[in-house]
This record gives sequence, structure tokens and C-alpha cells, in this order.
Amino acid sequence: MRRVVVNELKAGCQLYDSYQDLKGKDIIPLIRAVYLQPHSMEAKLSLLKSLFVCPAEVWEQLQQRENRDELWRLVGTMDWILKGPEFRPVASVKLKGREYLLPDNDLHQLGTAEFVVATAHLIAFYNSTDKTPAHLARFMATIARPKPGVMERFKNDSKGDVRQAYNSAKCDARAALFEKCDLVTMITTAQWFNNAANRLLSLFGMASKDPDAAPISQGMFVQDWERQIIKVAESPVFGGYDQVMARPLADVLGYIELKNDEAKARAAASKRK
Repeated sequence: MRRVVVNELKAGCQLYDSYQDLKGKDIIPLIRAVYLQPHSMEAKLSLLKSLFVCPAEVWEQLQQRENRDELWRLVGTMDWILKGPEFRPVASVKLKGREYLLPDNDLHQLGTAEFVVATAHLIAFYNSTDKTPAHLARFMATIARPKPGVMERFKNDSKGDVRQAYNSAKCDARAALFEKCDLVTMITTAQWFNNAANRLLSLFGMASKDPDAAPISQGMFVQDWERQIIKVAESPVFGGYDQVMARPLADVLGYIELKNDEAKARAAASKRK
């Protein structure tokens, strides 16, 4: 927490500027409020009110038209919670003496299945009224996995991924363990994952078109992933549904983009006839 001087009002106040400043019980409701609402001015003011410690009369004065510049300056200090980190906050987490590795910073090694499942857990977390981080722990258990054993490394083609191959049963079994993971680490990891996923989706024209949409709005692929993957599975390129889900997300997105471009070209050609 840092001291803030509101110049026009000659008032000294305090502003939360990191998750470490917040009490554990306050973090989950706050992060849900941020991610479930588009970043409208009303939502930002509500968030600022939660993070800004000042006398009631100072808050009232800040909302007056003549103090709008000062208000916007304070709103501009909240990127740490509104946007989160652009880079992976940690490379791994250690629980009960074992290291669990996160995917690469840009999610190029992320599998399609783990992306779909991890995103589903995040959506469940943000929509839940539960005060515990259970859904967040399931998200972490999905993407943070140990190094594979020697035999597994020989058997599987990891394509550069240093993590154990994704297995939903193993990840589900580790979810309770991840409830012991540091809450701030899980929150910032979720924010980074959203940012990296949106960057990856945008490369293939599948990110949300609304710049003010909540970060969990991952665009058309997440909204309609089942139909998209079935469409890919119907082609002879990747094999059946299970084979598609096992492929890196970037491969699947690239194929979908190619097919979409071909469909647009055919539609444009038919219009010219």
C-alpha cells in the first residue's frame, strides 16, 4: 500500500497497489468483480473505491467534475489488477517438495484439451459464489504439471514441452493439492494465462472483438470450441476428436484459420460470378 496525495484536495490517502496488500478473504471477490464486468467507467470507479483508502468527503469531492483529472490519474494506477502480467509470473510452483511446471510464456506448447479444460475451470471460478479457490486450484492442476519420468519421455513426443503429458484424471487427482498453492500466485497465473491466450487467439483472428470485454471472453474459439474441434476432426488432417484434442492449440487454430480463409475465398468468388 502506498501513500497518495490528492493535490487539488490537499488530502493524503492510501492506495492498494499489489495483491500482497490485500487480505486473503478480499482477493477472490475483488478479482471476480474485475473479470466479470467489462471495463466500463462505472466498473473502474467501483474498483477504485475498493482499493482507495480515504475519508468519505474526499471520495465525494473526487467525483466532482472539477476533480476529474485527479480521478483518472488514480484509475490509471490499477493496471496491476485490471490487466495483470503480460509475462509468466513464475516458471513453476513447488508443493510438498515436488515441482510443477507451467507452460511456455506464449502458450505455443499448450495442448488443445488442456486449454479448453483450463478455460472452463477459470470461467467456473469467476462465475462461482464459492469463497474458496477450488476452481482456481483445478485450473492450476490442469496447466502446472511435473516433469515426466524417463519412460514417459521415451514414449511420448513432447514437441519441446517439459511437462508431463496432459491427463485429465491425473490433473483432477492433484486439484486438492493445489488448494494449498499461494492464492496470489494462482491469481496472477490466471491473469497471465488469459492475456497469453488472447494474444495467441488474436494471431488467428479468434480473439474477442470488444476491447472493453472482460478478459475471460476468449473470443469465438472458446464460445464454440466443441463445434470447431468436431469440424477439424471431420477432416483427415489430425485424425479423430481425441487426436485433435491432443494436438498443440496453435496447430488446431492454424488449421481452423486456413479453412475459414478458404471458405471466405469461395464465398467471394461465387459473388463475382
